[in-house]
Amino acid sequence: MIAVIADDLTGAAELGGIGLTYGLRVEIAMSVNPQSTADLLVIATDARSVSEPEAVQEMTCASKALLQMKPRLIFKKVDSVLRGHVIAETQAQQAVFGVEKALIVPANPALGRTLINGTYYVNGQPIAQTHFSEDPEFPITDSDVLRRLSVNFVQLTVQSHTTALPKQGIVIGEVATTDDLRAWAKRINTQTLIGGGSGFFTAILDSLQLPELVGKEPAKLGEVRLYVCGSAFGERVALVKKAADAGQAVSYMPNALTHVFRFNESDLDGWVAEIVGCFQHHSQVIIAIEPGLIDDDKQAAVHLRTVMAMAVSRVLSQTKTDELIIEGGSTASAVLRAIGVTRLVPVQELGPGVVRSDAIEKDSLHITVKPGSYRWPADLWTC
Repeated sequence: MIAVIADDLTGAAELGGIGLTYGLRVEIAMSVNPQSTADLLVIATDARSVSEPEAVQEMTCASKALLQMKPRLIFKKVDSVLRGHVIAETQAQQAVFGVEKALIVPANPALGRTLINGTYYVNGQPIAQTHFSEDPEFPITDSDVLRRLSVNFVQLTVQSHTTALPKQGIVIGEVATTDDLRAWAKRINTQTLIGGGSGFFTAILDSLQLPELVGKEPAKLGEVRLYVCGSAFGERVALVKKAADAGQAVSYMPNALTHVFRFNESDLDGWVAEIVGCFQHHSQVIIAIEPGLIDDDKQAAVHLRTVMAMAVSRVLSQTKTDELIIEGGSTASAVLRAIGVTRLVPVQELGPGVVRSDAIEKDSLHITVKPGSYRWPADLWTC
């Protein structure tokens, strides 16, 4: 068995989808399932959406439980641009695994994300000059990775694979090309905590000489679909607006529900009734948060995804929905908690990072999750 611990659900699904393409039997679980018989067991924590102490606790518990299962390899999935509590979590997991060294390789050139000479780039642009600077929970205002992640009393280095690794501490691996990922994959060992993004994970699977890749199956989606758009990224917000302007069924969260600490059940019931009403005339309905009506801070983000999750739960109880399609990892985690889903079995990788799964606890419901910063596959976003 290969095991993965991810800090959010979309990251977990992304690696689960990659495992599918290697013919692996994959299970995604919100907590460690000791009875799992999967070839690839992916644990989807919600560590990125909670406080640092809570994140450390989640990672510690998951790591201890996985260690008891004695997997062939444990991989720490982090955000490709290093949002979240990466350093604190890594230190905690090093302590659990009893290793003094960690290697984290987050960048993925296939997605336009590179780390060169200490600077992180997105499509050739320093990351602090991109939309990631406006992230409501982890705004990135410094493109220099070492400056951004440095913590007192933590030995942290950012370096190329051509440089000898230190004997202890945390190394962030630089990546400019796919060949760099392959080179890093050759340097993993049992005395080092290994982690990073999807590109590094793919390179590691390649190095393990697993069976040949299987062909991508065409998407066979059910007709009745609920799209839950929790991303604040500009391009994604614009797509929702375009769908609304084109006459598609788009229901924005009412302004009355967007205010933190001011919550009225009747307002939520009214929104749910509107969404359910949309399904009477449309087979595809989008729910989203209208830009410009909310505060861009962490407290607001937590409130909004909680309200969104409550609405989804009530809508699903009143409609026969074939496909639940969720954008944004934190939103996806909140929704799955609200509807009582703790285990997923990936069945299709619809595109990079976009994975469709069977929900174990919900017969006939397929759940697709997509990272907020990733593009929609053409055969999925048909609104």
